[in-house]
This record gives sequence, structure tokens and C-alpha cells, in this order.
Amino acid sequence: MNREIDVPVFGRQVEGCPYIVRPSAYALVRREADELAIARTAIGYFLSGGGLKAGETSEQAIEREAMEECGLVLCPRSLLGRAIQIVYSPAENACFEKQSSFLEADLLGLESLTDGDHQLVWFTVGHAIEALFHESHRWAVGRLIVKTA
Repeated sequence: MNREIDVPVFGRQVEGCPYIVRPSAYALVRREADELAIARTAIGYFLSGGGLKAGETSEQAIEREAMEECGLVLCPRSLLGRAIQIVYSPAENACFEKQSSFLEADLLGLESLTDGDHQLVWFTVGHAIEALFHESHRWAVGRLIVKTA
């Protein structure tokens, strides 16, 4: 992903920390008109998704991640936008430039979770914007609101 003028960048780089570029994808999944699927972890609330594996598309990544993290069976639909989130991961002791795609997806079903440190919760759109950990995730929810208004 190129840093195009329409790709916002969130977060601040830490001087002297080399950044690892990590392509990622996140799903915006609605259950009701005003409810979004959110993954709760020990460090906060996130849209379901994560890093792309080698050769994986954004659509494949959100299908895999949503199943692993939240037990969601998804059908990816459309790209809402792209954004960059600058983060430091204490667990990995590394700095990342997460080049993220945010996609709308339809919920087809629910299965058992495979990732024990995540829990599926449903938030209203307004609550999601308040609770989501990353600015880029809040930005994506805002784009969803504008699109559906």
C-alpha cells in the first residue's frame, strides 16, 4: 500500500525504532442495523482481523481471522477504505506500520472460537467508536456511518 493522499496515518513513530511494515485487514460486520462485531482482548477492543499471511488477500485474511478470533463465518463485500496505524507492540518489542484495509462483510453464521484470548462482543456503532483501541478502527467505523447515512 502506498502512502497516498487519501490514506490517513494514525499514531506517532518512536524515534530510533525501526518499523516493520505489516499488511493487515479488518472486518466491519453488522448484526443489526446499529450493532458491530468487536473482538475483546486483554488489552482492548478491536475490529476482527489482523496481519495477512504470505499470498493471502484481504478478503481471505478477514475470513480466517474472524473465524479464529470470534467464530464469525463471513462473506466479504466491499472495501471501506485503507489507513495506516503506527503501533509499538510490547509483547513483540517491535514497532509496526500496519497498512490496513477495512472491509464490510456479511455475517453468515457463528462457529466455536479457536483463539482463546479473544471474545466476540456486539457494540452499537457509537459505543464502538468510543471503545475501539486503534484510531484507524474508529476511523473505519466512521466511514461506515457516512456510507450508510
